[in-house]
Amino acid sequence: MKTEDLIAALAADTVTDTPPRAILWPALVFAIAAAVLVVWGLLGLRADLVQSLANPMSVMRYVLTGAFGALGVRLALVLARPEGRGSARLWPLVVPAAAALAMLVWAYASTPGEGRQMALVGKTMTTCLVMIPLLSVLPVAAILFSLRRGATTTPALAGFAAGLGGSGFAAMAYALYCTEDSPLFYVTWYGLAIGGVTVATTLIGTRVLRW
Repeated sequence: MKTEDLIAALAADTVTDTPPRAILWPALVFAIAAAVLVVWGLLGLRADLVQSLANPMSVMRYVLTGAFGALGVRLALVLARPEGRGSARLWPLVVPAAAALAMLVWAYASTPGEGRQMALVGKTMTTCLVMIPLLSVLPVAAILFSLRRGATTTPALAGFAAGLGGSGFAAMAYALYCTEDSPLFYVTWYGLAIGGVTVATTLIGTRVLRW
């Protein structure tokens, strides 16, 4: 090898790739904005959106979905590093999960028996179960793309984190349209939609995030 080639190779080795965090945030912001625009253009925002923010039960849809989204992204960034396996913590997910379960139990107990089925099924169950996974495509893809720029040693868990983060934020975007304010509805159906996306992305992660 010529001296010039050796110097060029050594110089190339000093160039660091863009870290996953630097890639993730712009891509994720774009993906979430696109999800909001899809909701706005395809479904429309709920007519009483501003007024609904005065209803704690309505606001909790954004709090819970946003919490799962943020915790999923945080976990994904930790797992993007090879040493992330040892420092990843799943217990923070228990907090919003416990809050959601508590709200579900409270809503069941406080809703009259004759009104529980309507509160559970609502009028947009099918729309919810279809749209949240569809809206998750770009946010999940953004997280997976950034993870591929890292060096995760736990591809399945990293896929889980990507699915949870992306679908959590997608559900938060969908909530701008949804008028179902009962926890019986949104904890159940948002939860199933988020869970389905997370399971699928866990399986995808085992393949696309493997070295």
